[in-house]
Amino acid sequence: MKITARAAMTAGTAAVIGLVLAPSAEANWSSSISGASVSFESRRWSDEQYSQVQFTGCHTDSGVTKSTDVQMWRDISLQPDDSYDNKTFTACFGSGTSNGEWTDLGTGAKNVYFKIMKIGGSTFGPQLSVSSVSVDTTKADG
Repeated sequence: MKITARAAMTAGTAAVIGLVLAPSAEANWSSSISGASVSFESRRWSDEQYSQVQFTGCHTDSGVTKSTDVQMWRDISLQPDDSYDNKTFTACFGSGTSNGEWTDLGTGAKNVYFKIMKIGGSTFGPQLSVSSVSVDTTKADG
């Protein structure tokens, strides 16, 4: 292999590695939850003013519970985390989608996450599974 070709290949490989290791600017994501207890915390993301969390296909191991409380938080190192409104999700236990929207999170809010606060109105008890969880941060961002 020629030296110029080897240099080009090395530079190209370094660029690909840089893209893979670079932090993502996109805060939107989708996932699921399986067997979560109260106090379950989602992964963290960065945001600008607004986050929407949607749950579809909720059920518990008891099969009886028909609600879960979800609260937005901002993780602050070495201090108590900031909390925002609590939302009670019920539609996802039927054929619908539960939707929670949080605004005024603060410009450039980092390490935002949601936490399961109650399942079936209780702070202990059944475990929650959610077929589809989606987080969208784009609606009010500008």
